[in-house]
Amino acid sequence: MPLLRHVLLGIVLLFLHTLASSAATDTVSPSQALAGSNRLVSNNSKFALGFLKPGNESYNNHNSYLGIWFNKVPKLTLLWTANGDNPVVDPTSPELTISGDGNLAILDHATKSIIWSTRANITTNDTIAVLLNNGNLVLRSSSNSSKIFWQSFDYPTDTLFAGAKIGWDKVTGLNRRIVSRKNSIDQAPGMYSLEVGLNGDGHLLWNSTVPYKSSGDWNGRYFGLAPEMIGVALPNFTFVYNDQEAYFTYTLRDDTAIVHTGIDVFGRGFAGTWLEGSQDWLIHYRQPIVHCDVFAICGPFTICDDKKDPNNNPFCDCMKGFSVKSPKDWELDDRTGGCMRNTPLSCGSSKDRSDLTDKFYPMQSIRLPNNAENVQAATSGDQCSQVCLSNCSCTAYSYGEDGCSIWHDELYNVKQLLDAASDGNGVVLYVRLAAKELQISERKKSGTLIGVAIGASTGTLFLITLLLILWRIKGKWIIAHPLEKSEDSIGIIAFRHIDLRPARKLLDGDVGSLVDASLEGGVNLVEVERACKIACWCIQDNEFDRPTMGEVVQSLEGLLELDMPPLPRLLNAITGGSHPVTPQYFYSL
Repeated sequence: MPLLRHVLLGIVLLFLHTLASSAATDTVSPSQALAGSNRLVSNNSKFALGFLKPGNESYNNHNSYLGIWFNKVPKLTLLWTANGDNPVVDPTSPELTISGDGNLAILDHATKSIIWSTRANITTNDTIAVLLNNGNLVLRSSSNSSKIFWQSFDYPTDTLFAGAKIGWDKVTGLNRRIVSRKNSIDQAPGMYSLEVGLNGDGHLLWNSTVPYKSSGDWNGRYFGLAPEMIGVALPNFTFVYNDQEAYFTYTLRDDTAIVHTGIDVFGRGFAGTWLEGSQDWLIHYRQPIVHCDVFAICGPFTICDDKKDPNNNPFCDCMKGFSVKSPKDWELDDRTGGCMRNTPLSCGSSKDRSDLTDKFYPMQSIRLPNNAENVQAATSGDQCSQVCLSNCSCTAYSYGEDGCSIWHDELYNVKQLLDAASDGNGVVLYVRLAAKELQISERKKSGTLIGVAIGASTGTLFLITLLLILWRIKGKWIIAHPLEKSEDSIGIIAFRHIDLRPARKLLDGDVGSLVDASLEGGVNLVEVERACKIACWCIQDNEFDRPTMGEVVQSLEGLLELDMPPLPRLLNAITGGSHPVTPQYFYSL
């Protein structure tokens, strides 16, 4: 019996030890590494740290990152990553441990090679890593908690934690800045950053060089150009500027509140609070408010359109003649790569062939790109286009009230305007394309117009043929009156001259009234009128007045302008012309 009690006691102790070893902890020590699905949890259970693979149902991610997230928020909200630019790729199994030199390191479990390390200057041999209640991961001495060798707050990613600093340590030269992620899956640094300058100004920057949103000056409560800050009731904001530091920080009035502040993949700064009731984020602050105000958000050779709902339609589109450079990145919300040419420009090719000369495609109602070069010598649109064509690096031009402007290399920040008529910046941008690119477009366009012209001509010829048959069969039928039933009738019951009055609409300049209302204006009346003119020229009484097929194509392409055609004798007669409507008249046609 005593032996049985000892066995049972041993089993219970072993079970308790297993529970203790598997329970979440906030510490990594030389004897206790972190691997697999295990995680660190801060003492207040607010934050968690572990290895994870950001992804969704449509994208299977093979990259693992060491990250920190809100432990109690069901929607995974990643706040910090250690190895964003150096992920652990399957099938490697990573582990987080204290390395031989005392640094915190991510190791390949199989080979023990170092994937990532804090690389701090360690002066003791008793280091441990602890996840604090404010979300800060610190590497410190186990015997002296104030002796910190490294902390994640000094190396933020896309989130500003409560209590962390963004800005400069002027003594050490450390610049703490918030940097966007590359996309919704890849944790590598993106193109946008939120920084505090050495002079104390806060800016959103593109590529760490181009500011596109300023915070303004600090007035003691908030930055002058960000008054929305005072609408966020939970944080207390602090700005420090002296000889040693220039930084911004905030603390929470309620430490249990879950507040997320940072910069998203689209380059917009934000602040939000987690609501337990709705189980969702409430965004208090976001700048810039609209996507298209973020510098180069769509990348080069694109058009940004704020009218589109980003949840249903991408707000970025490629310019004509360009295609998405990286469809995979666009699907993951990173469009900064922009678009690339479908057909290379022919600059430098033989100038003797006009079909090789680059052309320009007009883009209406847009905000012009940045970095325009003004050409004062060009005093007309034609001269401006020739200046651009003469320079192989010129990719676009515009000519308006401000004269001639040309652009070189990549075009950024082209925005579709809501109403160009009400916006003085709504001008025309002529984008340089290879001649072949426009020829492809014209062929598609010509095919449609040729179909319209052939359809119109065929219909008109069918109408004429039908009238001739009617007149030749029964000379007593008068077009001005409905046909009466007759024993020798061929079964056609009624035909009134009023049905043919639209034939004169072309002469009266009222083509628009003939367009089917169900199209709701979705038709180019200029092209419709052009097609109708061609149709009428093709059925002229004198064959020498009829255009050749080459002239038809040129006319459809708009290269050859046609005058108003004379109405053929038959149509002129039945629509109110001066000729008498008699069988003999039709027999003479």
